[in-house]
Amino acid sequence: MFRPMQSQTATPAAASPVLRIRPTNRSNLATPQHRVIDALQVVEELPRELVSAALKDAASLGYERVVIEGGEPLLYPGLPGLLTRARRLDLDTTLVTNGTLIGQARRWKAIAPLIDRLALTLHGLEAAHDAFVQRDGAFAQVIENLQIVRESNIPFGFVVSLTTDNVDALGDLVRLAAREGAASVEVHGSLDGGLGDDAIIAAVQEAAQLAGELGVDVLSDLVRQDELVLFRGRFVPGFPSRDLTDFAPTLIVESNGRLHPLSDDLPARLMLGSLHKARLAAFAPAWLASTRAAELAEAADRAWWELATPGGPTAVRWTSELALHVAAAPAARQAVAA
Repeated sequence: MFRPMQSQTATPAAASPVLRIRPTNRSNLATPQHRVIDALQVVEELPRELVSAALKDAASLGYERVVIEGGEPLLYPGLPGLLTRARRLDLDTTLVTNGTLIGQARRWKAIAPLIDRLALTLHGLEAAHDAFVQRDGAFAQVIENLQIVRESNIPFGFVVSLTTDNVDALGDLVRLAAREGAASVEVHGSLDGGLGDDAIIAAVQEAAQLAGELGVDVLSDLVRQDELVLFRGRFVPGFPSRDLTDFAPTLIVESNGRLHPLSDDLPARLMLGSLHKARLAAFAPAWLASTRAAELAEAADRAWWELATPGGPTAVRWTSELALHVAAAPAARQAVAA
């Protein structure tokens, strides 16, 4: 059976809270994170001093891990300093990269000793991956660079967002992971990928069976119904609470400075604020006492009761379901009042 990704669904009781930070939206490959206005790419990048302050505040609030993603984080000039700061704060570090720049010795040698885990994004095998990122030879470059990763003794895994275009290649990606020495394949369900939850569940379970035979973990952002039933406290925060990690065991920092609890699938009105206006340490207590925290707790409670009842779905993408219940909150309140 597949294992859920702790960083997506677990609370401090089950897994260490994680800060997911996107210091830049720049990438050397095609990426949906780019914003384009009048055919020009808008580059968003966090100043180093804001990143450093956010790491310090996150550690003081109880976050124990940092996942650095993008864009392509190896293009962020402040990456060595970011990782060094995280290490000094005793934060566990994971770097999510497209893998093509690892072969540049100047970039890699400055950060390799500071990485606890490496996650490489793949969108399929060979030509399928190259077509997605719009660069011939990108897949081959990633595979070639894995030798450098292995020589650095950094545990690594693959990350894939399932779509109708690559779902049939999931088993081959698991075989690739086993062959190249990857510890895991991390599977996300893409909201715009054309696959329903049932199709994702079936693909993940089939891949997990193969992975078990090959000694590879399959991680997923899907949450099984039995987990919802048994571990309600992981998904439904109590209100009020003094700890931000109760509401946001995953806290996201976007390249434009916005702070999102749990997932950027949630409406923007629920975000904590922007690092360009104040520090995380200032936002946290105000947010916890606000109607935004109350609204999130209420939506989580309603989502849990709907999904955990007998006859409910076998597994769900919890943050996506939570986003739907947050969006439906005004109508739900009106129905209760009536």
